[in-house]
Amino acid sequence: MTGLAVAFALLLSVFGLIALQYATERSLAESRHDQIARVISANIGPAILFGDRVAAEENLSSVHDISDIGSVRVYSTDGTMFAGYAAPVSQEDADARWPTEVRFPVLAQNEKVGELRMRVGHRSPLDILGDTAPAALLIFLVSLAVTLTTTRWLNTMAFRPIDRLSAAMRRISELGDYSVRLERDPDPDFDGIVSSFNSMIGEVESRNAELSHTAEELRAARDEAENANVAKSQFLANMSHELRTPLNAIIGYTEVLQEELVLADMPRSVEDVEWIYGSARQLLSLINGILDLSKIEAGRMDVELHEFNVGQLVREVGGMLEPIAAQKGNTIHLQVEPSIPTARSDSAKLRQCLLNLASNACKFTENGHVFVLARHDGEDLVFTVSDTGIGISEEELSRLFQPFVQADASTTRRYGGTGLGLAICWRFAEMLGGSVDVESTPGEGASFTLRVRLDLGEREQADEAVRTLASPLDDARQSPSDASRPPLALIVDDEPSSVQLLTRMVSQCGYDAICAGNGRRGLDLALERKPDLILLDIGMPELDGWAFLREMEANDALCTIPVIVVTVDDSYRRAINAGASDHLLKPVNRLEMHEILGQYANKQSGKVLIVEDDEATANLHRRGMEQVGYEVSAVTDGQAAIGLLEVEEFDLVLTDLRMPKGDGFQLVDRIFGMSPDRRPGVVVVTGKVLDEDETRKLDGKIIKLVSKNGLSPRRLALDAHSALPRPHATSSPVVQSA
Repeated sequence: MTGLAVAFALLLSVFGLIALQYATERSLAESRHDQIARVISANIGPAILFGDRVAAEENLSSVHDISDIGSVRVYSTDGTMFAGYAAPVSQEDADARWPTEVRFPVLAQNEKVGELRMRVGHRSPLDILGDTAPAALLIFLVSLAVTLTTTRWLNTMAFRPIDRLSAAMRRISELGDYSVRLERDPDPDFDGIVSSFNSMIGEVESRNAELSHTAEELRAARDEAENANVAKSQFLANMSHELRTPLNAIIGYTEVLQEELVLADMPRSVEDVEWIYGSARQLLSLINGILDLSKIEAGRMDVELHEFNVGQLVREVGGMLEPIAAQKGNTIHLQVEPSIPTARSDSAKLRQCLLNLASNACKFTENGHVFVLARHDGEDLVFTVSDTGIGISEEELSRLFQPFVQADASTTRRYGGTGLGLAICWRFAEMLGGSVDVESTPGEGASFTLRVRLDLGEREQADEAVRTLASPLDDARQSPSDASRPPLALIVDDEPSSVQLLTRMVSQCGYDAICAGNGRRGLDLALERKPDLILLDIGMPELDGWAFLREMEANDALCTIPVIVVTVDDSYRRAINAGASDHLLKPVNRLEMHEILGQYANKQSGKVLIVEDDEATANLHRRGMEQVGYEVSAVTDGQAAIGLLEVEEFDLVLTDLRMPKGDGFQLVDRIFGMSPDRRPGVVVVTGKVLDEDETRKLDGKIIKLVSKNGLSPRRLALDAHSALPRPHATSSPVVQSA
């Protein structure tokens, strides 16, 4: 590049010299022509006065040896040529060689007697270049040779070492090879740079090794911390399960003892038992909070997506808060923005967040006000829970959402609590795509803002790819050979206290009970005795509850027996997907257990038509209806349902609203138009939240509206039984909400 730059400069210099020479020669020629013209004018003036043409022409011909003058002519004052001289060439050559005409006045005795006109020419730059080209080329070549020699020396002295330095830096940058070192250089100046570079790379290599070692230690520490956190979460989960097992027995037997003490008319003992029961329930609430927190940290807390009405949810929360607020003399104020659309999220987790925030507001406020406001902001739902209570200081706000932390020790002593509610609320808000913010002034109250996504994601078919049943259920249920004998319940649980409590519950409902301490023994008894109902724990030796359900599902002789999972494991959706008819969480609610036992003790009869386009959901519904004795048919769309209703009579139709080939609204209208003696009852089972117009379309035409969200096969059968009309009923029930 240096050589090319110098060569270009030399070329510019050559052309500059040629231009300078051209300008110089032209200036000198113009001066010379002026002098010649003046001399001729001075000499030819007398010849014009005397009319001596011969003398004039001799004078003019004196320029014949001057190559840059082509012709000289003298004109008299009247414009006629007096005398002239012209070079012996053609007119075209003359115009090309001497293109310029110079005019000078001719004076005699200071009077103008004529005009001298002289044609002149100048050498062009090409002429000059042609004359100087050999010398210019020689100079250019010599200069270029000197330049190339100089650049070669510069390359050896400076550029090549710089290239070596650049190559070494590229290798270090691209490959991370800090072992690269440059060799010593003969040039003393650059050798100093090489030495500094090698020292710098050595220092970088040393520090990089230290950083790598430190990073490895940090990774190891991080892995240990993560393992410790997982171990802690697993420990909390295991301990929660272990604690809930004896609590199940304490709460269950306390309820039994309370009933017996009431019958024995022992009010003081009843009061003592109530204290025991309340303390056990409080301890259970604490354990449930720890279990929720451990599941969140272990990544095992799932989000159940479904549609729900935000205003209805806020009103439900308000109803739950009334007793809590009344204890402290507080007033609850609810305000819901009317324009909030239907939400698609996890209503259970959102409800728990609002309950945690609002119950805290009630707890820390006395004779004041608690406000729950709901609105939507773009794609988010925003809930604000404010109170007029004791408030929170700046220092306390910084650690407010940490587990097991409250404002200070005095707050815990005065108001109670474990500090888990806000930590769980914070994590649930993150799972729902949002956050929790708080503003507070001590002594004036606090305001919590919960922000979650309005639509958390597209709903999957049947909430989660529910597994399709392997084979259709048998039309003929296995029933005891002796119709007069009591129904039989099989209890599969390895915890003796739980077995005893469940045995007492089923006996009170008229069941005979048989028990198995593990899953393998339970399967053997199920095959041998064909029970009417199975109550199944999950965590058991030899064969756990999940494996038990899988083997039940695969056995044609057992798959028709309803299984109620009764466990401390709250994997509700997994239990339903695995084939369970319902899922109860220990400690068992006695009223709910009595309801279940009564439902399966009394077999139903009748024909039910299921209209559902999702095969997995249809199979879940079929399972629930057939296990209580109904004869079930299923179709996938409204048109097929109408065709079947025209040729066959049914007692009840269970239908979704969103289907291909005729939606549920059209089907309901067609059924309502049937003659009363053939018209079946209609129960709508849907995940859709109905607006006012859609509700009016169904009003008076269906018996019940049931939400798919969290619906178990057993619960569906119970709703269907409560809605089943009497034969040939002519009344038109109004829409109910289940």
